[in-house]
Amino acid sequence: MRLKINKKIKVVLIVLMVIAIGICSSQIYRELKIPKFAERKDPVYTYDNKSFMNYEVFLKPNRLYDKASQGEGEVYITEYVDFIKAKLNHEYKGDKSAAISGDYSIAIRAKGFISERDKITDVWEKSFPIIEHEKFEAHGDVFNINKEIDIELDEYNEFVREIIETSKIKCETALDIIMDVNLKANVAEGEVEETISSDLVIPLNVLMFNIGGNNEVKKSGSIERTEEIQLPPDKNKNIKYGVTAGILLLGLIYLIFFTVPAVAKDPLKKELDRIFRKYGERLVALDNDFEHTGDNVKMVKAMEDLIRIADELEKPVFYKYSDDYKEIGKFYVINQSDTYAWDIQKGKGEQDKETEEILGETASNEQSEMEGL
Repeated sequence: MRLKINKKIKVVLIVLMVIAIGICSSQIYRELKIPKFAERKDPVYTYDNKSFMNYEVFLKPNRLYDKASQGEGEVYITEYVDFIKAKLNHEYKGDKSAAISGDYSIAIRAKGFISERDKITDVWEKSFPIIEHEKFEAHGDVFNINKEIDIELDEYNEFVREIIETSKIKCETALDIIMDVNLKANVAEGEVEETISSDLVIPLNVLMFNIGGNNEVKKSGSIERTEEIQLPPDKNKNIKYGVTAGILLLGLIYLIFFTVPAVAKDPLKKELDRIFRKYGERLVALDNDFEHTGDNVKMVKAMEDLIRIADELEKPVFYKYSDDYKEIGKFYVINQSDTYAWDIQKGKGEQDKETEEILGETASNEQSEMEGL
């Protein structure tokens, strides 16, 4: 059995399906026939750049410690500290030989500052250069810098006490040991240029302290070669479009060969269905038509007008029942000798100018009846 479908809807669906199949087919064609390219980056030279500091705290003779020095990460009593030996190191490693050059600097910087919650405000600063812009050159895949300095803690504590006393500014103080390295590495594929810094921070003018700072910094990088490569067709996308086009094609075949246009509903039947659906409780079916004279029958414009008259007169609406809907022609409202009617066959085409007069007359008659009572 073929499916019935509205002719206009069928045409619209066919057009939409053809367009959708065309879009899917064009996407498959583009994926298979039009090449796509993408950039691929391949590292041709990789390197690791590392700057780090180690330290050892040497002690004055005292009755508390039996050892001559303390290692990293401990708490140090200022009065027992003789000096601090700091080892400053830099290490560069590449995956192939390179021409390496650059310079490095080492400095000790005393400073006064104020810390408020997470904010640190520098008050004063004094730098003591140890090595300034020491140049270097090398060739190979590894390059190292290793330096040692001794920090006489008492000297720097004495210095900051003098500054506090003469400036009358009481603030926190610390000593920074800083190593800055500027390095270039040249290979056939290009050039690497890096700047890296590490430091140790030693509190000053305190009874005890521990050492902090950013004492280990690592940087890694590479020189990359960009290459344009052709991408293979996207199989998943082709499958998706192919399945979609196949489903649409089957739907199109079914729509063309297995559906028939739906028969348009008779306007008379459609109007009767609307009337019975809307006013069914107001209608009274008669087995036989009733006799009436043409002079007493007043035609109205629409079923709604007849319903309004029935409401005014508080009367039901009659019609002659028939199994054949085509034989249901008129609906009536009977008021004594007057009959009001609406002919569904004529519809709204007749009695336009009489309706309002009929409604007015109906209201007047009912008012007269009420006065007679």
